[in-house]
Amino acid sequence: MKMNLLRRRVVGMVAFVIYTFLPIDSFAGSRSDHFVAWGSLRGGVENQEIAGKIKEFANSDRIDSACDIQWKNNDSMLYFNNHLLKIPDDLLRKVFIERDSESFSALSHALRSFRHLETNARDGLDRIIFYDGERSFRMMSFTVGTRRVKTYPQVLRAPARTKEIERAFCSLLPPITRAP
Repeated sequence: MKMNLLRRRVVGMVAFVIYTFLPIDSFAGSRSDHFVAWGSLRGGVENQEIAGKIKEFANSDRIDSACDIQWKNNDSMLYFNNHLLKIPDDLLRKVFIERDSESFSALSHALRSFRHLETNARDGLDRIIFYDGERSFRMMSFTVGTRRVKTYPQVLRAPARTKEIERAFCSLLPPITRAP
């Protein structure tokens, strides 16, 4: 009887120590890095100004606290270079402007296939955030493996407050889709 009681207490203490002192991120199956692309159709003052504000935000320390994501030390990456991404404007237009459902799988494939070994992007990208500076003036996102576009509800024109642009960007970030 005393042995069973002692055994239960030991097992309970071991379980308590494991759950208390073992970090949650150490469990298999979790990732904390975000690999995201930025897209917009070429040209346009609106596109350039919004992209500039996002670049400034991504390169600042504010992005960590505002989005609650670790961007330092290449833990997460934001890719702006459309030439490097090799995602044609026509595909972006079909997905984000025309909402052509057949193009969703093509964009998913393009994001999953992305490799950039210099920045440790070996498993593709999770998502692309797109700004439509031609028609709707809205920020949108597409997550790998989905068949829908998420749209930030407010119109964002270039003179928009920086905080509003940052809020829209952060709201469109999660989830991480790459396997651990």
